[in-house]
Amino acid sequence: MLPMEVTVDIENDSVLGNEQESRFFTCHVCGDNWLSVKETSQGECQITFIHQMGIEPTLRRVAHMQTPILVSEATVDQWDYYFGEDEIEEEEWHEKLSSRRQILKSVCSN
Repeated sequence: MLPMEVTVDIENDSVLGNEQESRFFTCHVCGDNWLSVKETSQGECQITFIHQMGIEPTLRRVAHMQTPILVSEATVDQWDYYFGEDEIEEEEWHEKLSSRRQILKSVCSN
């Protein structure tokens, strides 16, 4: 995976006391790519991971944390999983991600 910086231009962000950081990742094995958006406000942190192949629906996973320093199972209070706009169970989300990566890997290898 290779992270690349993404510039987010929000003029009023610093006025509200919110911090936002975005990064774009791509996997050189399967070709998957996703965007992570970290938003910190009043001591709470939310990181949204958005997987999209250029078509709808998207796979999205949201981490709710108290500390913005490191994402790990120990620091994440709660994960929310979405397929498009619909919230789904974690197992279903991981199955859809695995299927997506298998398709992408087959496209990359052909």
